[in-house]
Amino acid sequence: MTTHGTTATPVLIVLPSLAAGGAERHGVYLATALDPARWRPTVLAFADGPFRADLAAAGVPVQLVELPGGARSVPAAAAAIRAAVDEHDAALVSGHGVLVELGTRLALRGRTTPSITWKHTYGHIGHRGLRERLFERATGGAVTRYGAVCHTQVRYLTDELHLPADKISVVPNAVPVPAELPAPPAGPPTVLMAAAMRADKDHASVLRAWPAVLRAHPAARLRLAGDGPCRTELEALAAELGVTGSVEFLGVRSDVAALLRESGLLVLASYAIECFPYAVLEAMAAGRGVVSTDVGGLPELVDDGVTGRLVPPRDTAALADAIVEGLTDATGADPRWGRAGWERAGRVFPFNQWAGRVDDLFERLTAGRATDPIVRLPERTSP
Repeated sequence: MTTHGTTATPVLIVLPSLAAGGAERHGVYLATALDPARWRPTVLAFADGPFRADLAAAGVPVQLVELPGGARSVPAAAAAIRAAVDEHDAALVSGHGVLVELGTRLALRGRTTPSITWKHTYGHIGHRGLRERLFERATGGAVTRYGAVCHTQVRYLTDELHLPADKISVVPNAVPVPAELPAPPAGPPTVLMAAAMRADKDHASVLRAWPAVLRAHPAARLRLAGDGPCRTELEALAAELGVTGSVEFLGVRSDVAALLRESGLLVLASYAIECFPYAVLEAMAAGRGVVSTDVGGLPELVDDGVTGRLVPPRDTAALADAIVEGLTDATGADPRWGRAGWERAGRVFPFNQWAGRVDDLFERLTAGRATDPIVRLPERTSP
């Protein structure tokens, strides 16, 4: 449990929920990794979830406020944020997601309390990009700072959302990395895909690549962690391809770390809107190779041919070849991709430096020094 100093500055971290999502994980890391001598975080969330246990273990207070739904959600969220700022005398509000962002901007209207909005996307499907662009045009002037989670994302934020570059700070995501290289998995060659079952995640391409993988690795199994609107058609596709015996649909899981320990390779096949996913960082930290599509911020993460493979989106043949290569490496005597990924995660994305950068950024914001030069990512070098 974290003990905060008596002079620590109160900060309010607002999350749409405590569900096991990437943006929610970012908020939980903020709450639990900030320097307790400098900050006293409180989390306000509008729905419960498994991350509540992580916050409780770290001694971070959590307020859960159930919203009424529909058109009344935004004013209710704003009222809850305003009340929490007053109750905790918060010197800074940090949040993400349209509901949280709009609620925060309404709650702080007429006040001098600074806020930071973290952006976790690199594009949108359908009309949502236009909606967010219009939303930022109408309300973005109330934002003190935008937080980007990778450098590539800045192009999207400035070129597509038209956010002012001088209000964007880049602090690339990071995860804790164990001091020792994790042991290789036991059992059959296993590929894990941890992603919501939406069209843009393109599980279908992974399934279509799977028969070719089985020809090279007949004992291989594919484990799909997640759920969503495409699950029924994906199960039907697996049956049509005749691979149901080697494919597991696991549903939503909160034990991805355990699933990674049982896997030799992580695959991510998104064709759009992928930014800087924690799933890839966690796989690298776990000493597992990564096969991913070459989209969004993923080239900043995956060192092609060293820690894994980057393939063009929707290229089933290239995806199959990369998975075969990754499983061959993972089941060999000395898995190269996993070791290189673990070394890269600890060297290029050290978690303690991430926390320190956030500490310093929050310090500048609460002191009224909003200007913040972009944090440069070290040059990519092979381990």
